[in-house]
Amino acid sequence: MTDRTGKQPEPAGFGRCGICAYLETGTPEICYGCARNTFESLPSTACSVCSHPLVPPEECRNIVCHWPERYFDRCYAISMRSGVLERAINRYKYEGRCGWALIFGRVLAGYINAHRKIFSGFDLIVGSPTFVSTGGRREWDHIRGILDKASDQFEPGEWPLDLGDPTAIIQTAETPRFAGLNWQQRRGIATGVLRSSLFVPDPNKTRNRKILVFDDVFTEGLRMNEVARALKEQGGAVAVSGVVLARQQYRSGK
Repeated sequence: MTDRTGKQPEPAGFGRCGICAYLETGTPEICYGCARNTFESLPSTACSVCSHPLVPPEECRNIVCHWPERYFDRCYAISMRSGVLERAINRYKYEGRCGWALIFGRVLAGYINAHRKIFSGFDLIVGSPTFVSTGGRREWDHIRGILDKASDQFEPGEWPLDLGDPTAIIQTAETPRFAGLNWQQRRGIATGVLRSSLFVPDPNKTRNRKILVFDDVFTEGLRMNEVARALKEQGGAVAVSGVVLARQQYRSGK
């Protein structure tokens, strides 16, 4: 695609994707490269577990990072949750702007390709499970939507995305939103109704495998920890890590 001068047009910039010349013909390289120029990137000094920015010699204040019973190894974040990315995620997740799945899928695919040495060590890439029900809090699987679009950017078999039905891990009941709750309330939901709702239908898909869990946002890791717990205890996974679009700025766990 060229403009009147015969030159390739510049991407419109993340957040203006609806008017971008590459909306329909874009690639992970274009969308991820464009997004990197807009997103709030993570600094070079960040927690080796949760990717939260650190100021040396400060230690990470995220309580989950220091748990002896933590089930996930680490979480890789593409960006901080701020600015235009935060607005786009909210529109996609809470306002049903499903078109963002295409852009998020390309960004995820571009990030995975750009960090091939890291992610080639995983045997399976799964979506963080979502409970979907008509009339419920979530009527569509926003995480699966992004993975489906990401898979379109790869050659068949290039990356081991879990797009089966059922998926490697499912959520069997609705859970309350964490937003607006304090640490104790969020942890109570995670270790209570969330833990009891997670189910691995076929352990043969996960046994003795290293698994990468994709989610849209990582806050303190309570949800990620429960998903990893189920994949290990029910599914026999040997290692679990996460990758997310955005790392929420950590707030006090009190």
